[in-house]
Amino acid sequence: MQEIALRNSRKKNALFLLVCAGFVAMGVFLLAAGDPSDAWIGWLSVAFFGTGAVIFVRQLLDARPRLVVNDAGVEDRTLGGGLIPWGEIEEAYLLSIHSNPFICLELRDPARFLARLSPFKRRLARINRRLGFTECSLNLSGVAVDPQQLLELILHRIELEKRRAS
Repeated sequence: MQEIALRNSRKKNALFLLVCAGFVAMGVFLLAAGDPSDAWIGWLSVAFFGTGAVIFVRQLLDARPRLVVNDAGVEDRTLGGGLIPWGEIEEAYLLSIHSNPFICLELRDPARFLARLSPFKRRLARINRRLGFTECSLNLSGVAVDPQQLLELILHRIELEKRRAS
């Protein structure tokens, strides 16, 4: 199998960075020229969107693949759980929330995967489960890939692994 390495969309991150910069500028303007009683809005805007700007700058500068699918398995760096071997994946399906596609991976032993996550990401994974996703859901927003084609490739690899194991 040829390795598939998907990176963050530079265009989307540049657009989000521009939006954040605009809101930071508006926050600075409110602090400089606004009513002193509304200064909290300016500070909130600078803090929140300034943090977003830092995140999007990091995303723009990070050239590493975000999602890698190869003979060994699947690795999504945003999850932070490392490589998930094909033998650990039982099923996969596509879900979408507000036009953001996710490939949900049903794992043989989700607890083993959760143990590799930070406490914060473990909590997020449990929330994902309550929302109808799996603990291991690949977020495809911001990467240039056809979600259905990637799902078909993953399902094909799961089937090959099941045949090999039996």
